[in-house]
Amino acid sequence: MSDYLLFAGAFLASAIAPGADTLLILSRAISDKKLAIAAAAGITTGKVLMVSIAYLGLAALLQANGELLWALKILGASFLIFKAFRFWLADSVETRDRKGSEFFAALAIGFSNPQPLAFYLSVLPVVVGTTQLPVLIGIVIIGFSAVSALYIFLASRISNWLANRANFRVVNKVLAIVFLGLAVIVLTR
Repeated sequence: MSDYLLFAGAFLASAIAPGADTLLILSRAISDKKLAIAAAAGITTGKVLMVSIAYLGLAALLQANGELLWALKILGASFLIFKAFRFWLADSVETRDRKGSEFFAALAIGFSNPQPLAFYLSVLPVVVGTTQLPVLIGIVIIGFSAVSALYIFLASRISNWLANRANFRVVNKVLAIVFLGLAVIVLTR
């Protein structure tokens, strides 16, 4: 039981820290809660895939195969750069329905982000012998769902302030710069 608590505590501390995944959810929640939920589901799916891969030892394959890891990093960074340009150019909240594409874009971010891979590679060797993968997956799903709900709640609190077009533009410019910075981090780690 203590290894599950160790994993859960470490995972929640890591998941709640602002990063590409949580900022994507926050930015989506500002414009449309349904898009935020789709993004959270995609990122959660990516995290489940990542913890499963790390647990089953395939993470070593990614570390040994630099080209595959590099391709995943490029995919994730490309999406972040694309989002940065979209934020920079946006004048108002987008209203078109794109929940499906948001899920898959968020899945790419969730799966290609090297930070969670590094986390799983550092924590899982400690707990792999005394834990079961389905329980760890449950911790990831419940934990990241709670973190996503927190970020969506925070976005709802500031949405009235963002209704002012000037405030919205400033936030989008800041998010664009943050997403470009995150793309650089993804590529350089």
